[in-house]
Amino acid sequence: MRKKAIQKLMCAVLASSMLLTGCSAAPEKDAAAGTDGTVTGTEIEAGEKVTYTIACQLSPNWGNPAEGEFWKWLEEETNVHIEWVTYLESEATEKFKLLMASGDYPDAFIGALGGEDNDIITYGSEGIYIPLNDLIDQYAPNFKKRVEEEYPDLMKMITCADGNIYGMPSVLYNPDIYNNTFINQKWLDAVGAKMPSTTEEFAEVLQLFATEDPNGNGQADEIPMTFIFSDWGASDHGPYFGAFGYPLSPDYLMIDGGQLKYLGAQESFKQGAEWLSSLYAQNLIDKDVFTQDDSGLAAKVSQGTVGVFSSWDKTPAGEYADDYVALMPLKGPEGEQNALVEGITGFYKGRFMITDKAKNPEILMQWIDRFYENMEVGLNATYGIGPDENKAWYYDENDQIVFKSGEELPEEYERGQQQLPFAPAILGEGAGEFLGNPEKNEITDQMKQFAGKFEDGTWERWPSVYMTLEEKEDISTTETDLQDYSKNQLAKWIAGESDVNADWNGYLQELENIGLSYYLEVKQGIYDRYSAAE
Repeated sequence: MRKKAIQKLMCAVLASSMLLTGCSAAPEKDAAAGTDGTVTGTEIEAGEKVTYTIACQLSPNWGNPAEGEFWKWLEEETNVHIEWVTYLESEATEKFKLLMASGDYPDAFIGALGGEDNDIITYGSEGIYIPLNDLIDQYAPNFKKRVEEEYPDLMKMITCADGNIYGMPSVLYNPDIYNNTFINQKWLDAVGAKMPSTTEEFAEVLQLFATEDPNGNGQADEIPMTFIFSDWGASDHGPYFGAFGYPLSPDYLMIDGGQLKYLGAQESFKQGAEWLSSLYAQNLIDKDVFTQDDSGLAAKVSQGTVGVFSSWDKTPAGEYADDYVALMPLKGPEGEQNALVEGITGFYKGRFMITDKAKNPEILMQWIDRFYENMEVGLNATYGIGPDENKAWYYDENDQIVFKSGEELPEEYERGQQQLPFAPAILGEGAGEFLGNPEKNEITDQMKQFAGKFEDGTWERWPSVYMTLEEKEDISTTETDLQDYSKNQLAKWIAGESDVNADWNGYLQELENIGLSYYLEVKQGIYDRYSAAE
């Protein structure tokens, strides 16, 4: 999603309780009554309810929605009663398949169950998931208003290739910058070095870390630089490539001026590989980067023996966390200095699907539209119950939302106890002001000055867009093979097992042999279709 298409949400909303209107429907005169006395007509009279079955999946530490405070409040507000069908996350995939095969599926699915792209496309094309386009237009004013004002590209992202919308989305909070690199300020002071801003200065600092005993223990136990090569595809080492042009994204894709680029075939990939290889050859990069996991990295950083590490935050450093500060993107030999931006990392396309079993689906659409009403409802549905100082969040004297965490938060109001964390909602970027770590927010603000090509729309990450089943089948194997080949070659080049300059032409030819040109042609067509949609 282009940054220029996103308007920030206000992080302070009205300091009041949830004075929200209920579902306005009332039953038709000939509405049928269920055996339990509930009304199943199009409209609902005051005091009478309609009942629907909805299935979801739960993590082991989550509470059952049937007992959740948010869901009880919503039933009182809307006169819609939910009979819940729940599966533990570990069994949900298999249970879902069996459920759909049996034909005895519920009126709707909510949260993460049944909302994968393949599920949406398959069951939408079969008519099991019903199209929501007209229902949204007629019965979802909250959703339409939020999308128009805050996320105008959202409708394109949730629309399938056949023009239908089968799932309602969730836009939760996650910071923009994908990952961060931290450098030991205490070590910089010990070796008399300033904060490096270029690739050349960075290499010089790593040399000092390796030779000047910056931790002061008289032993040559310093690890100048470490990361996890396999973490999230390319998140740890990927940002370094921004010094040579394109930062390396986990999916190896970038949209540049509307044209799709495979990053593993770009000059920046070659130059970045050559630079990292030079550092590795000088023993400035940890030899374990290709094999270690999170615990292995943390074991080193928390011992005070690491100069530079990559991670989401400084948590791996343990008691040494205060020694580290964020390293901004480095400037390369040609003046390139680019941050890698993820965009809306808390975006999920299919988080509420209505099936053909549901009678009067317009009632369910009105019900789910309440989730999009405002920040308050979105928080209560997905993150925590409030506003109440004794619960998960409240308003301070300046009408700013304060979200409690850690020991401040009563166990019964931890995320997942009273709500469904991946339920439909729109929180927006403003949620970062109170949900995010203040230190992380500050780093993100600093990083944005190096994300200009994302900010002005020149660069985009591959959008969260639906492909057809045929398109997915056509290129999924090729996509995996291309990425695997590029990652494996990059590892060999960094480790000095092969030379990138000597291999480059042959490497590009092998990408073509795998099917790069055809892959890009298909993906470009998908992107063009997405871009042209209204």
